[in-house]
Amino acid sequence: MSDAIVTLASDRAAVTVDLVAGGRLASLTVDGDELLYTGEPGTSLVGWGCYPMAPFAGRVRDGMLRFGGLTHQLRLNMSPHSIHGTVFDQRWERESENRFCCDLGPEWPWEGYAAQTIEIDEEGLHLRLELHTVGSPFPGSIGWHPWFRSQLQTGEQLRIDASVGRQLVRDGTGMPTGQWVEPRPRPWDDCFTDVTWPIVLDWVGRRTLQIDSSCEFAVIYDEEPQAWCVEPQSAPPDAVNTSTDVVTLESPLIATTTWRW
Repeated sequence: MSDAIVTLASDRAAVTVDLVAGGRLASLTVDGDELLYTGEPGTSLVGWGCYPMAPFAGRVRDGMLRFGGLTHQLRLNMSPHSIHGTVFDQRWERESENRFCCDLGPEWPWEGYAAQTIEIDEEGLHLRLELHTVGSPFPGSIGWHPWFRSQLQTGEQLRIDASVGRQLVRDGTGMPTGQWVEPRPRPWDDCFTDVTWPIVLDWVGRRTLQIDSSCEFAVIYDEEPQAWCVEPQSAPPDAVNTSTDVVTLESPLIATTTWRW
């Protein structure tokens, strides 16, 4: 097996990490059931597995980042906006048995790196994501973008049970307007706050997965036929322009999520 593929396992479960494809979880099996959508030939890197989002989660309007009196143009990887950070399509390095790192790269105006720790045991999967600067402060947000199979290979359909307080209104290009409202009817491709964790994924009659997190926000996406998303995020979309989260040498940005089966 290539050194770009790392497998961590317990007696009941196994997770495969693809270091070339953004340090993502390329596979997660529990008692033989594959829970993640693993993609098809030609599937975009934004559309499969579970990848860490850093140094920003979600979209940045027009790819324009304003901080410290300066404006920076980011890569427009989902035109007309930037989306999901700079590390989901970069190679990560294995720092230790279960810790992986990636530089933020030349597309980010400041030097820094992301680090993800992955642990698996009999009860669940435990992820920790860190965002660090190596010099100047910068704005940041982080999170995870898992694609869960909407139907298991054994046929069971996925149901998402989420208790959320408010929903962020989007404009016609998917960007937040700044207005928060009561949750609207599904389907969703939306950011929520006042989340009561865990959010429960139920492949009815077969398996449940409880998603817990330290994050204040969650994006839920259930519009695709093959896979749905529950994305813990430290901040809503475009937060690098609107929030007060600043990464410094003394204060990295840290988030955790645990998936219990």
